[in-house]
Amino acid sequence: MKKTQNKLQVWQDRLSKARSAYQDTLDKMTVWNDYYNGTRVSQDDPNGGRKSTRKSSNVRNIVYELVESQVDSTVPLPRVDAIHEEDKDLARNIEAVLRHEIHIQSLPELNDLQERTVPIEGGSFWLVEWDPSAGTHCSLGDVKVTELHPKQVIPQPGVTELERMDYVFVQIAQTKEYIKERYGVDVSSASEEQPDIRGGGTGTCDDIVTQNIAYYKKDGKVGMFSWVDDEVLVDMDDYQARRLEYCKECGAEKTGPVCVCGSRKFEERAVNEQPVPEGLGIPQYTDPVEMQITDVNGDAVLDENGQPMVQVVSNVAKIPCYNPGMYPLILRRNVRKADTFLGGSDVAVIMDQQDSIKKMGSKIDEKILKGGSFVTLPEGVNIETTDRELKIIRVKNPSDKALIGVINVQPDVTKEMNALEQNYQWAKSTMGITDAYQGKYDSSATSGTAKQFSANQAAGRLQSKREQKNIAFARLYRAIFHYLLAYSDQPIPFSVKNPDGSTMYAHFNRWDFLKQDEAGEWYWNDEFIFTVDSSANTMTSRASLWEMLDLKYQAGGFGPLNDPETPLRLWTMLEAAEFPYAAQVRALMAQYVEEQKNAMSQMQGGNAGVQPV
Repeated sequence: MKKTQNKLQVWQDRLSKARSAYQDTLDKMTVWNDYYNGTRVSQDDPNGGRKSTRKSSNVRNIVYELVESQVDSTVPLPRVDAIHEEDKDLARNIEAVLRHEIHIQSLPELNDLQERTVPIEGGSFWLVEWDPSAGTHCSLGDVKVTELHPKQVIPQPGVTELERMDYVFVQIAQTKEYIKERYGVDVSSASEEQPDIRGGGTGTCDDIVTQNIAYYKKDGKVGMFSWVDDEVLVDMDDYQARRLEYCKECGAEKTGPVCVCGSRKFEERAVNEQPVPEGLGIPQYTDPVEMQITDVNGDAVLDENGQPMVQVVSNVAKIPCYNPGMYPLILRRNVRKADTFLGGSDVAVIMDQQDSIKKMGSKIDEKILKGGSFVTLPEGVNIETTDRELKIIRVKNPSDKALIGVINVQPDVTKEMNALEQNYQWAKSTMGITDAYQGKYDSSATSGTAKQFSANQAAGRLQSKREQKNIAFARLYRAIFHYLLAYSDQPIPFSVKNPDGSTMYAHFNRWDFLKQDEAGEWYWNDEFIFTVDSSANTMTSRASLWEMLDLKYQAGGFGPLNDPETPLRLWTMLEAAEFPYAAQVRALMAQYVEEQKNAMSQMQGGNAGVQPV
C-alpha cells in the first residue's frame, strides 16, 4: 500500500509539472475557441499591454467563416500494401475489415468534429482501446475509437513527438458512478479537478470527476497508471498484454468460480504466451520427454529396484501473444510547426484581422446610429410628435414658416467599410482561401476554366493540411489493425461494397497472420504498409462516378455512339455503380438490342432468298 501511494505521488507531481509547462498553450486554446465562437472582446494590446475595455457591438466572424470553408467531411479510405508477395490477399482482407470499422466506429462523425477542432487548436487526438463488451453475437470485443480534445492530452515537458515521450497524460471527465462500476473504487467524496476539459467553462459538477491517466514506456512496453483525486484505479506496467486469472493459492489458471485446490481467490497476471487453440493445424503438445518423479520434498521416487522412477510428459505447446506496443493516442496535426507538440493554429494567424474587423464594425454601427434627421423650428413653436400622418404646426405669422427646416446628417462610413473589407481579404490571403474556393463570385475568373483553376490553386495551398489528415488516418488504421491482431480471438464478420457494386461477406481471422520462421519460431505477421487511397473517395462517391461514366461514354470509351450496344454497355456500368433505375433501363436496352439483331437477321435472310436477275 505504501509503495502504491509513493507511486501515486510521483505521477501526481509529474502531471502538475507537465500542466504548468503546457499551461500557456492551454490558455491559448481557450482564446482561439472563443474567437471561433464569436467573442466580442478583442485580445490585449500587444504594444501597451492594455486590456480591452469595450465589447464589440457588431462582429463579422471571419474566423468561423474561414474555418468552415476548409471543412472536408470525407474520410480517407485505407490502403494496405503487402511487403511480401504471398501476403497480398491478407492485405486486401485488412483493407476490407478496416473499411468495415469506419462505419462501426462512426469515423465520419468523429472526422466532422475534428474538422473544426484541428484548425482551431492546431491538432486533435483519437484514443484507441479494446472494448471487451463490444462485438457481435459470434465475436467477443471490438476496437473502440473516441475523440479527445487537445486540452485533454498533456505531453511530457520538452518533448514534441508523441512516440519519443517517456510518458503522456490524458484527462477524461467521468461520472462517479462509472468509476465505481468500471474500477470498483468509490470516489463519491472526490471533486472535479479540471472542469475545463468538458468544454463547459470553469464551473464544477458534483457528479463528475477528472480521471487522470498516465501512459508510459517501460522495457519496450506501454504501461498505464490511472487515478482520481487520491484513489488509484489502475497500475499496470504492461497494460496492453493479455491477462488471465490465476489462483492466489496454487497459481493454477482459472477454469471456474472455484479452483481445483478449493480456493475462490484469483488475480490477474500478464502473459506473454498462450496455448495453441484447436483447429489451426498446429501441434498442441510438444514432443514427449521423460521426467523424474519427485515427492513433496523434491526427492526422487525410487522403484522396487532402487532406480529413479520416470514419467513421459508432453507439455502444452504455446505461441507468443501479440502486443501492440504503441501509445493508444493518434495525433492529427493541422500543419507541421517546429518545436511544438500540436500543429499551427489557423486562428492564431488571423486574430489581428478579426480584432480590426470588430473595431470597424463597432465604429460603423456607432456612426450610423448617431446619424439621422434634425428639425429646425423658430423659438416658441412646437411640433407634434405623434404618429399621425398629418401633423399640425401652429405659427404666429408667415415668416415663422420659413424658419422651419430639416437637416439630414448622414455619416460617411466608406473608409471603415474599406478597412473592414481589406482586413477580410488579408485574412483570406493568409489562409490561402479564394472566392472561387468558397463558391462565391470571383471577378478575377473570366471563365469556368479560370474559376476552376482558382479553386485548384487554393486547394494546392491547403494540400499540407490534407497530407497531415491522411497521415493521421493511416496511423489510426494501423493501430486498429494492431488491436485486432492482439485481441480478436474469434473471427470478425464484415461486409464491404466492391467497386462493381456487389457486396463481399467475409471474416477477419487473426490466426491467418500467425507464421513460423525458418528457425521454427512462431511470430505474428504485421509487416504491412498503411496509407490512404485518394482515389477511393471518388470510387465511393456515386455522383462523381456517374459523371465520369458519362464523360467516358461521350468520348467513345464504350464504343461507337451509333452502335446500339454502346448505350447498353453504359447502362450496365451504371447499374454496377447503383444509378437509380439503371437495372430497368439496362433491361429495356438489352431488349431493344435483341430486337435490332433479330430484325437484321430477318433482313439478311430475306435478301439471301432473292435471286439476281
